[in-house]
Amino acid sequence: MSSRLHASWAFAAAAILGLLITASPAFAECDIDNAIFDDDFTFLDPSWGTASDTFGVEDQALVIRGNWGNVNFSTQSEAANVCADLKIVNAPDPDYSPIGLVWWWQDWDNYTYLFYWSNAAYIEVRRLVKGQSQTLLSSDTLALKTGVGETNHIEVQLRPKDATIFINGTQVTRFKGKPPKGGGSVGVYGSSPDAKPATFAFDNLVVSPPQ
Repeated sequence: MSSRLHASWAFAAAAILGLLITASPAFAECDIDNAIFDDDFTFLDPSWGTASDTFGVEDQALVIRGNWGNVNFSTQSEAANVCADLKIVNAPDPDYSPIGLVWWWQDWDNYTYLFYWSNAAYIEVRRLVKGQSQTLLSSDTLALKTGVGETNHIEVQLRPKDATIFINGTQVTRFKGKPPKGGGSVGVYGSSPDAKPATFAFDNLVVSPPQ
């Protein structure tokens, strides 16, 4: 093989290798062995509050029906890696039935959250400040599994000045933001019309210190 041809093959191999590395999924690191809080929902831990008709543990998952949001004060931190499995179990009105993950929660007038729907391959991130909603970003992503009954593994790297979102192992977006003074809590929520309530499930929640 000539030196020129050999160099061409070497260049092509390096390009393919670079493409594979670039396309490889990235991961947040949720360390269950050193977690601030973790829950596989074999029962409803008291840190989640009291069970009701719209909120509780069923079949080893945290379940929400209709409109509900809940945070766990044991998750409070200024910086953390957050991981959870989210699933829209049923959605009679999918256009108005998003599932969400909450972080940097100070109170229900001040927090940041991600949400998605069963019938769309994109996510939105919003922030409430003094009760006023601000859309931080909307992002199309092929990493998101669409359809009722699909589980999406959501990971969020929370740092003092920014957050990075991963979906099913793929980094989707990074944006600036910061927790409330003293840290914020992590929570879950689901929203759907009263006349057509949806069911949402959450599992394998881990909140661990940043690595």
